[in-house]
Amino acid sequence: MSESIDNIAPEATPEEINASCRWPVMFLFFSAALWLVKAAIIGVMGSVKLHMPEFLSDISFLTYGHLQANAWVAFLFGFGGNAGLGLTLWMLSRLRGAPLARPGFVIAGTVLWNVGVTAALVGITLGDQNGVAGLELPVYASRVLLIGQAFIAFSAILTYFSRRHKQLYPSTWYLLAALVAFPWIVGTAHWLLAASPVRGAAQIPVGHWAATSLLQVWMGCLGLASVLYFIPKIIGRELFSRQWAAFGFWMLLLLGGWVNLNSGSPLPVWQIKLSQLGSGLFIFVVIAVGWNLRQTARGVPLLGSQDLTLKFMGFALGAWIVSGLFTFCNVCPEWNAILQFTYANTALRHLFAWGFFAMAMLGGIYYVAPRLLGSALDWPCAGMVNWVFRLIAVGVVIITLAGVGMAWGHGQALREIGLEAAALQTKAIMPLRIAFLGELLFMASSIIF
Repeated sequence: MSESIDNIAPEATPEEINASCRWPVMFLFFSAALWLVKAAIIGVMGSVKLHMPEFLSDISFLTYGHLQANAWVAFLFGFGGNAGLGLTLWMLSRLRGAPLARPGFVIAGTVLWNVGVTAALVGITLGDQNGVAGLELPVYASRVLLIGQAFIAFSAILTYFSRRHKQLYPSTWYLLAALVAFPWIVGTAHWLLAASPVRGAAQIPVGHWAATSLLQVWMGCLGLASVLYFIPKIIGRELFSRQWAAFGFWMLLLLGGWVNLNSGSPLPVWQIKLSQLGSGLFIFVVIAVGWNLRQTARGVPLLGSQDLTLKFMGFALGAWIVSGLFTFCNVCPEWNAILQFTYANTALRHLFAWGFFAMAMLGGIYYVAPRLLGSALDWPCAGMVNWVFRLIAVGVVIITLAGVGMAWGHGQALREIGLEAAALQTKAIMPLRIAFLGELLFMASSIIF
């Protein structure tokens, strides 16, 4: 056994790893930056139509539904897929101490991935949607995405198996889970909603599971892998507990796809109660991850740090914890019943997507990109990236406070009898108007980045 271990190739140096990752990973990062700008601009255009219905009203394919679906697909798959896969490849290479294997497969997979996202946006614009909120992928686009991801995952798996004698760091668990979760979620949704669609009301829980799993499991694993990797690395400490990390990891995989089902959904009561149970148990995921990182970074200010990556990761961790606490609140049917028909669900999705995931990805890119380009000690964009952090942070706070605070009043008004339509409309439109400012900040930050 010792002889087989001794025969394993020595660990590669950081310079060798960065050289092997440079072009494929930077290609993914550059694509992610472009898609982030597109997602933010399209999202702002859609929000403008809520306040000015006559805006672009003569163009039939630029309706609110088309624009919002395109904005989410561009963010989720365009930005999220490219940024997440890029960080996955770099972190796996560093954690395994091996150069990136088969970088040509990564470049080919990235081209296919971006073709798939582009096909999805074109298809949605032409009216080809599957009707599942949060997963508006046309069938042909999902097939191309799965093929592109398979090319990139092939390189990642070869890199992972390049060295077998090292103990796995918890971030590796999350990265591998994300690589497996994406084809599992999209493939299952494609099979049950398109290829051999299940009947009637059964499509509702399937669609909810797929859309929620993409957020909580796929994006959650990618974001948490970055947070668990960069916070201990930058502060120079070991992760407090592998046991806490393992518990949070398995609980996330078990519960992630079953939370946040609205209490008013047209489904059997047992399904709604099961989702409420999952939302209640999700508090253990929040405690496991939050406590572990709190103990790891005890005495170190994350948001107040001079290190920009640490600030990004600190905000991402805080946003994930707040989002998890809102998920836990869905265990109360009264809470969910008040907010389910308001802007609150959209605001909480922005909190998770921009406050947690985008912050984790952008912070990781800011750390990795200069090292890939050979300028880690002389990175000229620190001031501008600081503005990216500030704009996203302020935008997330505005949208969350407006979306939940004012939406609560809107939800209460919906339950009142005899309330005038004008008063109800005012309560509905106010959180949208305030949240629009947050979306403008997102757009500005993405352009700066």
